[in-house]
Amino acid sequence: MKRLQPPLIYRYVAKEVLGPFFISIFVFTGILFLARSLKLIDLVVNKNVPALDILLLFSYIIPRFLEIAIPMSLLLGIILGFGRLSADSELIVLRSAGLSLKRLGAPILAIALGSVLAGLLISFYLKPWARHSLAVGLFEIARTRASAGLSPGTFNELGQLTLYAESITEEGSRLNNVIIGDRRNPETNRTFIARYGRIISDRENRTLTLKLYDGMIPEGSGLDFNITYFEINNVSLPHSVLHDEKEDQDFKGAGEMFVGELLRSIGDMKRDTDKEDSEGLKKLTKYQIEFQKRIVIPFSCLFVAFIAMALGIQPSRGGKTWGAAVNVAGGIMLIVIYYLFFAFASAISEQRFAPPWMIMWIPNVLLAMLGAYFFQKMGSEQWLAVSQEIGDAIARLFRKFKRTKPRESVLSE
Repeated sequence: MKRLQPPLIYRYVAKEVLGPFFISIFVFTGILFLARSLKLIDLVVNKNVPALDILLLFSYIIPRFLEIAIPMSLLLGIILGFGRLSADSELIVLRSAGLSLKRLGAPILAIALGSVLAGLLISFYLKPWARHSLAVGLFEIARTRASAGLSPGTFNELGQLTLYAESITEEGSRLNNVIIGDRRNPETNRTFIARYGRIISDRENRTLTLKLYDGMIPEGSGLDFNITYFEINNVSLPHSVLHDEKEDQDFKGAGEMFVGELLRSIGDMKRDTDKEDSEGLKKLTKYQIEFQKRIVIPFSCLFVAFIAMALGIQPSRGGKTWGAAVNVAGGIMLIVIYYLFFAFASAISEQRFAPPWMIMWIPNVLLAMLGAYFFQKMGSEQWLAVSQEIGDAIARLFRKFKRTKPRESVLSE
C-alpha cells in the first residue's frame, strides 16, 4: 500500500495544477486571439468577405498563440495549484507525514515535459501548417475578390492599378475590352489596352497575374509618343488587393515551413551562401533564428515549472493574503521579463554578433539557473521565510502609510 501512496499523491497534485492550467490556456489564448482577430474582422466589415471564411481563418491563428500561452498558463496553473494546497495547510500535512516537498516535483516534471512535447508539436508542425493555411486562405479571398468582385463598365481600384473591363464573364475569368492604369512606378505611369484578358492565380507562390491578349501600351506625349503592340502581356496584381500585408509574401517563408523543410533550407543556404554575401547571410540568420525559436519557447516550460512551484509554496500563515498575491504577481512579472529578454535576444541574433543558438538560449539558461536555485531552497524554512517576509514587508508599508496620512493632515491644518 505504501508503494501505491506516492502515485495517488502525485495524481492529486497534478489534478490541482491541471485545472487552473487549462483555464489559463483558454484565457490567455482568448486574449491574444482577440487582439489579432481585430484585423481579420475588418475583412468582414469593410471587404464583404463571408463570415464562414473568416471563421476558418480565425482557427488558423490559434496555434501561434498556444505556443506562447502554454508557458504562461503552466506558470500560473502551478502557482495557483500549490497556493491552494498551501492555503489549506495540505502541504504541512504532507511534510508531517514524511513526504519531502521536493518529491512533489515528480508530477510537476511530468506536466512540464508534457507541455514541452505539446509546444514542440505546435511549433514544429501545427503552427507552420496553420500559418501557411492562413496565407493561402487570404490569397484565395484576394483572388476571388479580384476576379468575381470586379464590376463591368466601371473603374475598379486594385491597389495601385485601376482596371476597366467592358464586360466580365460570370466566373470572372475573362475580361473583354480591358484598360489598365498602372501607377506602381510614378515616373513611368503606363496604360495597358487589350482586347481581352484573364486572371491567372498561382496558389503555390500566392500570386495573381492578369494576362492580357492582343493589345497595346501607349506611352509618352508629343514627339516622344509611341505605341508598343503585344500579343500577350502579363500584369501582376498586388498581393495587398484585399488586406494590408507586405508585398513580398509570394513565397513559403521560414515561419510556414515544417521543421524538416526549415532544416533543409538552412543546410542549402549554408552550402550556397558566400561569406561576403550580406543578403544571403541575413536570410540564413533569419532561418536559424526561426528554428531556435521553435525549440527555445517550448523548453522554457521545463524551467518555468520549478520556479512556479517554488513561488506557489508558502506558509499557511498569511498564505491567503499577501503571500499568494505577491507570488502570482511575481510569476506574471517573471514571464513578461522572459519574453522581453527573448525578443531582445532575437533582435541581437539578427546582428550576427554570435551564433543564433548561443544568443537565443540565454533567456532559458537564466531561467534554468533561477529554477535550480528555487528548487534547492524550496523545501527549506529559509525559502518559506522569504516568501512570508515579502508579504509582511508590504503589509508593514501599508500600515505605516495609514498612520502617516492622518498626521500629515493635522500638520497641514
